[in-house]
Amino acid sequence: MKHNTMPIKTRKIDSALISKGFVKNEKKKHIFYFLYIDGKKTQIRTKLSHGSNEYNDSLLSAIRKQLKFNNKEELEEFIECTKSLEQYIKRLESKSII
Repeated sequence: MKHNTMPIKTRKIDSALISKGFVKNEKKKHIFYFLYIDGKKTQIRTKLSHGSNEYNDSLLSAIRKQLKFNNKEELEEFIECTKSLEQYIKRLESKSII
């Protein structure tokens, strides 16, 4: 049986992304976020919709894959800011993503 979590507010995801070094690029329909490390743009990116106030499991799953997390718990830790930017970068480096 699949474990469903409560939807997560869009502004909470936005805040977590910004605090982890993502740069926001607002377009008409979506807000794109690109991870910059030491002023250099990486290939890590995701997007949020202007029209969504919160994200359910299916949309969070897409964000999880874009941010290169293995499971929902890792994404939740990222959004709750229990992991630092440095820990996130080390994780990406250890998986040879960046």
